Amino acid sequence: MRNFDSWKYEEVEDTFGIKEVDSLPLLEEWIAATFSVNEYLRAGLDRLKNKLKKKAKAWNEDELKMFFIAPLLEEVELETEYFQPFTQRNFSSTINDIEIGGRVDFVIAAGKRRPKVPYFCLHEYKQEENPKGDALGQLLIAMLVAQTINEKEIPILGVYIIGRNWFFVILNGKEYAVSNEYNASDDDIFQIFAILQKSKEIMLRYV
Repeated sequence: MRNFDSWKYEEVEDTFGIKEVDSLPLLEEWIAATFSVNEYLRAGLDRLKNKLKKKAKAWNEDELKMFFIAPLLEEVELETEYFQPFTQRNFSSTINDIEIGGRVDFVIAAGKRRPKVPYFCLHEYKQEENPKGDALGQLLIAMLVAQTINEKEIPILGVYIIGRNWFFVILNGKEYAVSNEYNASDDDIFQIFAILQKSKEIMLRYV
């Protein structure tokens, strides 16, 4: 079995016939999300933003996850009666006679004890200084496996993170599109929060 960690994005494109496009309507809708932030939430996001600004260069991947990504995701409250978050879960599939698998950092899926129908992959968060591997390639191969696991054809939402920079990705059929980066150590954090909130609305369309 070939692990997610070994894939580069161009290799994913060439091997499985997917291609990057400048944009997809669903990505444009996703990143145009708006959300009203109350004073309490604004203060919490400001604290996270300022902590990231001070620590982004020093944190390793686990520290980035524990001290920034996890508290931010907790504020979003991504669990519903139809799907919930899972972390460090193994996915595998055989695509074009290639057995592929690995552990996904964070996935939102239908299922109670295990992810059954994945809708959203946050795979690959890398430290800012000297990140290792191809974050987009590793996310794309995980999203492609998630796509094949699902019995119905639905777009897969994805995120990869390098230090303070967040990139949002949609894989729809054989096409994918990637947003510009959002810097979570400045006021982009409020748009990141809005986009994550919008994820719930989008996923609920496909349950």
